Amino acid sequence: MTAIRPLRAPSRAAATVALRLAGLVVAATLLAAVHLPWRPRTLCLFREVTGIPCPFCGGTTAMVRLGHGDVPGSLAASPLAVAMVAYWPMLGVVRPPVWLRARRVRWPLIGAILVGSEIFQLARFHVL
Repeated sequence: MTAIRPLRAPSRAAATVALRLAGLVVAATLLAAVHLPWRPRTLCLFREVTGIPCPFCGGTTAMVRLGHGDVPGSLAASPLAVAMVAYWPMLGVVRPPVWLRARRVRWPLIGAILVGSEIFQLARFHVL
């Protein structure tokens, strides 16, 4: 097993990750504090048009719940959104493992994650 090597100098990488994490905390906290009574039923155009949730449905709810410190509620709304937010601070800072850099692995994995998320959302909205 090889160690994960940073793409940047360690101190700069750590500063970048810390700054991104701080930004996420501020954004989630502000999103949790804002309540718009006139907000539409859904922000998802796909769900609004078809009535079927997309793989990313629940992302706003997940971030609001994270802003309130409700990690289990956030995961219940959208595990994909939580995973993306957890990974984002390290994007471009930490080099992915070699096996993930191969296209023959990366794209099928992304497809499987999106299909899994869609199945989760269909079950969550009682479509399945």
